[in-house]
Amino acid sequence: MKYSLREVLSYLGPGFIISVAYMDPGNWATNISGGAKFGTALLWVIVLASCMAMGIQIIAAKLGIATGKGVAQLCRERLPRRVVFVLWVAAELAMIATDMAEIIGAAIGFSLIFSLPLWAGAILAGISSFALLGVRTAHKRGFRWVELLIMSLVGVISIAFVFEMALAQPTAGEITSGLAPGIPNANALYVAIGILGATVMPHSVYLHPYIVQDRRSRLIEDEGDTEEVHRRHFVLESVDTVIALFGAMFVNAAMLIVAAAALEGTGIETLKDAFITLNGVFGGHASLAFGIALIAAGLSSSLVATMAGQTVMDGFLDLNINVWIRRSVTLVPSLAVVMAGFDPTSVLVASQVALSFELPFVLIPLVWFTREEGIMGSFRNSSRTTSVLGIVIVLIIVLNIWLLYSTLFG
Repeated sequence: MKYSLREVLSYLGPGFIISVAYMDPGNWATNISGGAKFGTALLWVIVLASCMAMGIQIIAAKLGIATGKGVAQLCRERLPRRVVFVLWVAAELAMIATDMAEIIGAAIGFSLIFSLPLWAGAILAGISSFALLGVRTAHKRGFRWVELLIMSLVGVISIAFVFEMALAQPTAGEITSGLAPGIPNANALYVAIGILGATVMPHSVYLHPYIVQDRRSRLIEDEGDTEEVHRRHFVLESVDTVIALFGAMFVNAAMLIVAAAALEGTGIETLKDAFITLNGVFGGHASLAFGIALIAAGLSSSLVATMAGQTVMDGFLDLNINVWIRRSVTLVPSLAVVMAGFDPTSVLVASQVALSFELPFVLIPLVWFTREEGIMGSFRNSSRTTSVLGIVIVLIIVLNIWLLYSTLFG
């Protein structure tokens, strides 16, 4: 099949919504820590992690395109009720942990740029997240409005790090050496596992099959419910996913490279210290771009997490509550943590550890459902795809368990 550039562009959107999960504030902490401690040595880990993410998200999108359903709904329809309840509770806890990281990240950004206490930044982040949520009403006029909003915020993040890269001026040798696989020492192994282990966010896997439904429905209405129509949709959605996650890979790589240029050897690991140091090394414009990008990452991720939360509740329980109530419920724990005075960087790390608990609960059903011909029809995964995906998922799960154990027991 041949596709025009205009057709490809018209399908860009869902992948960019998913991509914000791969550049949320939780990722910032691991990337900056890796660059500050080990220079560009772990750049290859980001590339590997991104490739793994592309494969998993493409499969998640295929599930939605082939069945018109997501992981949560298929779990409800095919698994015992008690199992479904456990999966739903685990997913909801993951949604809270996700939203906590996003709101705290945006709060740090607001507090740094406007010289506010963190609690004031958190309130601004909460108000801003509600304002962004207003765009959800645009769904009635077409989901494209939501996609364009998220794509705009992703664009802000990307432009900020293009600017940071221009200031850092990394050499080709530094980048090339970072792409060569290698672990400098045991401490670097821990950071590398943190980058890999937090690669796939549970909410992005739950959400992707849902957000392809807008185009799927329109295609069926306009062209019919045929395999050819769905295969074209799948190919174009795969292109969308690869482009979007390649962009996320650039942002994550740029974070690490900029941190290597400005922070290596300083002992700095927190986002606040990174902001201050960037100001000293590259000037005020660099730290301003950093702060703006952090706010954009936190708010866009928060909006996406709310959408994913609706998908989880609707899928597991066949219950669709008001989005404003949903936003309020997940926002309260985030504000409470900030008001209680917990260290924000520690909370960001803890949220990523908490998310590691959820990964097996969403990835294993994803592999299982997409290998079943009775569910996927001709779209079912080949045995080779299932094997490769299984290896990737086992690797991610093992790394998350190792990271969790190391974090809790040193």
